[in-house]
Amino acid sequence: MAFPYKNQFNLYCKNEKKLSTNTIDLANKSVNTFWNYYATGSDDPDINIVNETDIRNFLDSLETELKFKKNTINKYLSHLKMYFTYLYSHQFIDNYPILTISGRNFSRKQTYKINWMDKLPQIAQIDNIHPETIKFMAAISLGYKPTEVLSLRLNTLLNGLKDEGLKQYLKNHTEFHGSDNPYIISKKDGGHYASDFHIVQNIQPDKKLLGMPLTLQALRLSYVYSILSDSKKTDEELEEILRVNKRSLVYYRKNFLLYVNAEEFTL
Repeated sequence: MAFPYKNQFNLYCKNEKKLSTNTIDLANKSVNTFWNYYATGSDDPDINIVNETDIRNFLDSLETELKFKKNTINKYLSHLKMYFTYLYSHQFIDNYPILTISGRNFSRKQTYKINWMDKLPQIAQIDNIHPETIKFMAAISLGYKPTEVLSLRLNTLLNGLKDEGLKQYLKNHTEFHGSDNPYIISKKDGGHYASDFHIVQNIQPDKKLLGMPLTLQALRLSYVYSILSDSKKTDEELEEILRVNKRSLVYYRKNFLLYVNAEEFTL
């Protein structure tokens, strides 16, 4: 799917920015990757309502799903900045969604809350917490990857949990839609969501309650860094728990040592 205003953007890059064909092609690739990510998670994709969270989620997915290096992610951010600057300056969009992450430095340490997994029963008792938040965190705490969570069935999730109170909470806050084993988060027709986009929008207030981002990608990273914080585990144990190969383990460990400021989660 071609991203909005592609032809106009390319003319701008060529005639006003005087960019080379190769640079324009790279920018198109970056913007097209973002647009496909965004459109997949939206029933009615609209470039005018893209916001900061959408872009941050996309950048997180480049790291967690595609294992892109920091400098590569930074190039994607640069291309997105150029694209949205064009759209905003030429009045194709009403707001500039990338303003607050302009110049984001990926070499600087980012803060992640770790070791929240054993506190899930208490988190579930927080007033006004969204059940979707608890379901996301419960699934990630069992080692499921972001691509697996949305198609996870309730009974599979319950079988992996030990706390009976948490299990009952999840049962009480699940729409069964005529099925005795529905998806943990299902649409009105009983099917599962293709991405976490709409769900994350709904649970945004919980981000402030817990002091941590709640996208599946961000939760996965905080889970990975929680496990890596246990220096007693061997590489073989880490690979088994995280369900990653040696190469991915090296990647995560390098990021943990160089780019992560880990803070213990507290209620």
